[in-house]
Amino acid sequence: MKLVKLSLVAALAAGAFSVANATPLDEAIKDVDLSGALRYRYNNGRVVEHNRDNLFNGPGGIGNSKQAHQFVGKLGFQAAIADNFKAFVELYYNAGQESGFASNGSEIGTDTNTGFNVRQYYLTYTADAVDTSVLLGKMQVESIWTTNFLGLVGTGAKILNTSLEGTILAAYAFDNFDANSNVRAGFGANGVEGDTILNNNRFVNSMTYNPYSNNLYGVAGIGSYDLGFGQLNSQLWLAYLTDTAFLYAIDLGFKTTFANDLVWKLNLGYLGNAVENDFEDIVVGMPGAATNGNFVGLNGTLEYMGFDASLGGFYYGDKDQLSLTTLEDNGNIGHLLAGQEIYYTDGSNLTGDIGQNTFGFIKAGYTFNEVLRLGVDLVYGGTKIENNALGSGAGDKFEVVARVNYKYSPKLDFQAWYSYVDIDAQTKANDNSKNSVRLQALYKF
Repeated sequence: MKLVKLSLVAALAAGAFSVANATPLDEAIKDVDLSGALRYRYNNGRVVEHNRDNLFNGPGGIGNSKQAHQFVGKLGFQAAIADNFKAFVELYYNAGQESGFASNGSEIGTDTNTGFNVRQYYLTYTADAVDTSVLLGKMQVESIWTTNFLGLVGTGAKILNTSLEGTILAAYAFDNFDANSNVRAGFGANGVEGDTILNNNRFVNSMTYNPYSNNLYGVAGIGSYDLGFGQLNSQLWLAYLTDTAFLYAIDLGFKTTFANDLVWKLNLGYLGNAVENDFEDIVVGMPGAATNGNFVGLNGTLEYMGFDASLGGFYYGDKDQLSLTTLEDNGNIGHLLAGQEIYYTDGSNLTGDIGQNTFGFIKAGYTFNEVLRLGVDLVYGGTKIENNALGSGAGDKFEVVARVNYKYSPKLDFQAWYSYVDIDAQTKANDNSKNSVRLQALYKF
């Protein structure tokens, strides 16, 4: 949205602080766009068998949090600084997991010391004649392997072209990232992004190198097309993470409407990669410890008069070698998944794990007056690990999630969910379950 022109305040400020050749404040801000988000989360998780907490230690999950409050703020400023040039700066606030109690029972307390940091800082040049924009600086990667709201940030460049109707063509290159490890000192010490393999307790202390210290190069094509009888959305991604892996992905979505009321959607996605020698030997003392990754997901949805129902499934991982599907958290494939916490159990982490995972799911819900949705997810499947390697990840897994979503306005929405995960482990001594609750308020502008 545009900043309001504050003529009186601007005049007073300019008169008080002006120096020779300074730009008056009201003139300086008239071409500035303000965007951002404010998010509050309350997380509470309880692992039934506390001596087996490692079953739920995947980066990105709620874990064994108790009364954890998280306050996040993003404030972005975009200014036109010259013909065809714009500069963008995003300030970021994250108070972390404030809690009355840590997982070991000690108090954490309320954080009043954390300040705003610069999270994104980049320059955009737009060549209107060829429908092309070039971005240079520190920015979110925003790929199918990373999330978008608070996704992985890198320093590099992007080129975006929209000359083909309904299609975005992109090329990008990054030479470092903000991935960090809270487990192993020195791995990405300057970063803040923790939802990566660098925070997987089972591997990071034995890793021979940090994959996020390498360069990422890639191209993508994203399209949306009206076929007359339905809408087709497509994504094609290719990338190379130096000395780690070639990554490739295709995502297809189709939507059509019958008799004006019945809507049918079908989503199909495949994410694969071919690892290089450095990543194959990434675990100390285990030559060939890692292998190529493959993810396949399918989801079909029917919507009618406020009701929605989905049926789908997905497969990924290897039963005796480490493989990865995403570069950060669950990537940008939420439309192919269901549930919440099952992906953070041992053997099932999409960011990298040992385990062959097969899951099927059912989702259903009803939306009242287009603003309040009540729904439930059921996910069932399991993780296979050769000879139950590493001791804890193999077995049948089940999750049920009850959801409430309320869209108060186009900019403000609330959500709450309860998750129950049960692990019927291959080794019975590792059977476990977990209860999790999240309450969230999100305001975007």
